[in-house]
Amino acid sequence: MFLERDARPTGLPELSETERRWISTRPVDSRTSPPPEVLRAAVQRASTTIEAYRQSVPEGQVPDSFPLGGGMTAGDMISVLAVIIGIASLCEQTAHRLSRLETTLFHLTGTRLMAVLAEMCPDVSEAHHALVVERLTYRTGRSCRTSPLVRHGDVLIVCPPLVTPRAVDPIMLRSAAHASGGFGRTGREQGERAAAWAAWLRTTPGTLVAERVPVVRTDGRSAGDLDVVVVDPGRRRGLCLEIKWPIEALSLHEVMKVENWVTSAARQLDRVRGELRAATAAAELPAGWPPFDSIDWTWCVGTPRQLGLRPLPAPDMHATSLRYVQALGTPPDLDALVTALTRPDLPTEGLHYNVVKRSLPVGRCQVHMDALQVSPVIGWRPRFR
Repeated sequence: MFLERDARPTGLPELSETERRWISTRPVDSRTSPPPEVLRAAVQRASTTIEAYRQSVPEGQVPDSFPLGGGMTAGDMISVLAVIIGIASLCEQTAHRLSRLETTLFHLTGTRLMAVLAEMCPDVSEAHHALVVERLTYRTGRSCRTSPLVRHGDVLIVCPPLVTPRAVDPIMLRSAAHASGGFGRTGREQGERAAAWAAWLRTTPGTLVAERVPVVRTDGRSAGDLDVVVVDPGRRRGLCLEIKWPIEALSLHEVMKVENWVTSAARQLDRVRGELRAATAAAELPAGWPPFDSIDWTWCVGTPRQLGLRPLPAPDMHATSLRYVQALGTPPDLDALVTALTRPDLPTEGLHYNVVKRSLPVGRCQVHMDALQVSPVIGWRPRFR
């Protein structure tokens, strides 16, 4: 929660004068669409906000060139999403200032939406406009979190809170993964982003770093590979990481899916570790590295941002995230990094946060819950011990 808060962008664009003037002069009972200059201002504000959120992610955002299938890139989909988010934001601002109900839902015909997209993002092809709208339209088997448009005849209904700039990357990745044949393609492309781990680990002084080290059995068959291996040759200290790069979780269900990824990765790494320890397989480390069995190894599973909540099924194995280790800063040496992974520095209850009771009225009932209250005075970031 602390690291998520630190990653929020500041200085987001406010409502432009063009938008404010249109809202203030609009009759309360008006149902007319905004003129092009107002809509263009809203889309520009949405584009700037989306980019601010994406750039604030410490572990890196999806590149604009990321392929989403059908010849469409992430940059194409972001342009279309900026139009939908711009309209949704303008709708919410109007509702707030005029005490109206547009904050709940707004709708427009499919033909009208396609015309707006053609006008607002002419650099994206008409086919990709249609592909984005199709992927964003809810149907059985899709989640309303990543397919927030609801079709009713020729009308598309939008719920503004579901199309927020904060969720752009997960929306486009999950909607691409749900497309026919999209899961494997998206997973492979996501896996390439794991190179960010090795890039960060190379900042550790006095270490050697290798990626995708083959592990070969004595009969010549492959036993798998080691995603990232870091060695301090002088101290004979080593760190082996199994990297998973799932799509960011936006709901509790998705959080638990990432947990399952971590558990599966731990079992996978433990199997390879068992073969290495039994000498039924050998890791083909780069030339000039110390022998594998001469190194004191630490074993870990790494994700982009989510820390593991449940105990791992393999002994002496740990889980962490790139966001957590990046927040530590540059490691002074591999020993300090290993200590941070095996005994992580975490916030202290009563100092950095408190658990407080909250009650919410729901009709005639009261819902009571525990909530985390972050100290407004004492900040926290992880530190090397």
